[in-house]
Amino acid sequence: MPIATGSKSRLLIVDDEPGNIRILSNILADDYMLSAATNAKQALALAESQSPDLILLDMVMPDMDGLAVCEALKASEETRDIPVIFVTSMDDSENEERGLLAGAVDYISKPVSPPIVRARVKIHIQNFLTVRFLESLLSSQTTSLEEAKTQAKSLLVFA
Repeated sequence: MPIATGSKSRLLIVDDEPGNIRILSNILADDYMLSAATNAKQALALAESQSPDLILLDMVMPDMDGLAVCEALKASEETRDIPVIFVTSMDDSENEERGLLAGAVDYISKPVSPPIVRARVKIHIQNFLTVRFLESLLSSQTTSLEEAKTQAKSLLVFA
């Protein structure tokens, strides 16, 4: 799918604390289309139905922790390629490593710094859209090559 110019990327913010969602929304609302979930079940459903370009995910939630949510996202064919950034109060290196091993692309500790959040979200969105564009380009190249092979074979049959 080509990169759509002029359209805003979609972000999903997942946190069981509405105040944390509000903080991130205030930081990102001008540049992105936002949706939010306050629990794991809602987050997984929204990720599948909306296919956001990036997910900001709290690690500590009551029903299913962020690690389990990230692992579930990465296990699903529909959501596995969506980049996940953990935004959490768990600021030790052990939890950061656990988050990255679960499939996250980045890890931001709370309290968040607005310029850092904007910069990290921007770079991971750019990376995601670039990869998606290149995959689309490769797919169309492969399709064109297959069509050319088929046409060449059909020409050989008539020769």
